[in-house]
Amino acid sequence: MSKIFTQQPIGASYAAKPETFNINGPTLINEINGGLDGNNLPVKSVETSHIAGSRPYTDIAGSVSGKYAPLQTQGYFWKRRSSSFEGGTDVWTPITTIDLKVDDWSRGWNKLSNLTSWTTFDLDFDALDGSLVGCANIDWQHGTDTLLCRFEELNISSPRGNDWWTEWGVFVNDVLVARSGKIPPKRHTTSMPFSVPVGSNSITVDIRWQSNISDYATTGLPHGSELLIFSAETWVRNTYR
Repeated sequence: MSKIFTQQPIGASYAAKPETFNINGPTLINEINGGLDGNNLPVKSVETSHIAGSRPYTDIAGSVSGKYAPLQTQGYFWKRRSSSFEGGTDVWTPITTIDLKVDDWSRGWNKLSNLTSWTTFDLDFDALDGSLVGCANIDWQHGTDTLLCRFEELNISSPRGNDWWTEWGVFVNDVLVARSGKIPPKRHTTSMPFSVPVGSNSITVDIRWQSNISDYATTGLPHGSELLIFSAETWVRNTYR
């Protein structure tokens, strides 16, 4: 570290100023955090041999596309599966259809990567000490059927079931870091930004969902329109300390 000397010397007749004692502490911390400028350069010169080359990025292709780009001060990680790009046809045709009356699913959180054709969707990478900043986007629909619930005596129709909802969440190493809240049935594009501190370790970022469907339809059987998934995308920036 290049030492910065105090601007005001200390003498018998001088008043003590805090900056006289504290000026070098913040300067040292700033240099440790990478704050090098014309007035705060290392003792030795910076040469080409001192600068590490960039690490190659990785392209991911197939039913899930993506890119991993670990750079010198930060890394970028991204994956996408879309009905318009990765093997899909158009924005109106879902990639995945889940029959909430018949298919096997949990009342709790369900991993998107547990579904067929989504098994490689999780973001798996080695992070360095710092922070993760990212966002998950999902284009989905929990149906728009109209059900007549058991209010015959009041002759009240209940569109789509009053108790229907779907919620999405983002998990980092199985810890919930962002959630959408309960969204009633509709076609919806949901975005969930997140920011968390991270150490130097392996990271898995995954998207999960949970739904609720009506149990009081006129037939006495559980009802609920299909859950359709059109596309999903996750990106993360790992900023190093």
